[in-house]
Amino acid sequence: MPQVSVIVTSYNLGAYLGETLRSVSCQTFTDWECLVVDNGSSDNSLAVAREFAAGDRRFRVEEWTEERGVASARNRGLALACGRYILFLDADDLLSERYMEDAVAALEANPELTLVYGQAQRFGMQSSWDLPPFSMETMLARNCLYVSCFFPKRLAVPFDTAFVNGYEDWDFWLTLLEAEDNPKVLQLPYVCFHYRTRPRSRNRGVTDEALTDIRRRLWEKHRSLYARYFCDPLQTVEYRRLQSSFRKASRWSLVWKLRLLYRKLFG
Repeated sequence: MPQVSVIVTSYNLGAYLGETLRSVSCQTFTDWECLVVDNGSSDNSLAVAREFAAGDRRFRVEEWTEERGVASARNRGLALACGRYILFLDADDLLSERYMEDAVAALEANPELTLVYGQAQRFGMQSSWDLPPFSMETMLARNCLYVSCFFPKRLAVPFDTAFVNGYEDWDFWLTLLEAEDNPKVLQLPYVCFHYRTRPRSRNRGVTDEALTDIRRRLWEKHRSLYARYFCDPLQTVEYRRLQSSFRKASRWSLVWKLRLLYRKLFG
């Protein structure tokens, strides 16, 4: 039984899939399996996955003849996974070569850990990424975890296939964290994950209306979790940020009023 199951879901990302799978095969940690769930691709994704599987038995390929959504594909990967620890990986993203080794070492050293992840970096269309440090308060206000975090398989929950417009990973992490009385999350102090930005990526196409609906459904589904951390709605991260912005604006307004008064008095 492998220590780690890497679950890669691919839908028409054959142009990037080989680079992604090479980032798995180049890991300094070697006790892993990689399950590639091809989600009904019409490009060369399946051929790329099969080539890796032919050259390394640690790669396995699950072929679907039609696209069923990324949530369903990840759920299928979870059902097939044999590893003690799980790592989801999108077919166009990359892992740093020590990510698996250091994450497994951290999880083995502290069995109480819920999640282990590292710092992240964007590449492709843009390189900067405003990814704030993890806290449950921040996580409830915005998704501050990417999908490629390590966690014990015993904590796995299914992805909600109703999230067809994106952010199914946000819901997944909230569901997993909600099941823990005191979730413990560790961030490794270096870049472990490289997120590719593309002009036609799914999340870039989410409209404001769709995002509002996603937030509403997240709140309704995880109402007890929100209540656990935000008994007072004025203590939410977003409200505190808004409050800080108003305070700054008020201070600048006072400065301008004093300047105008000075000009009137002294010309």
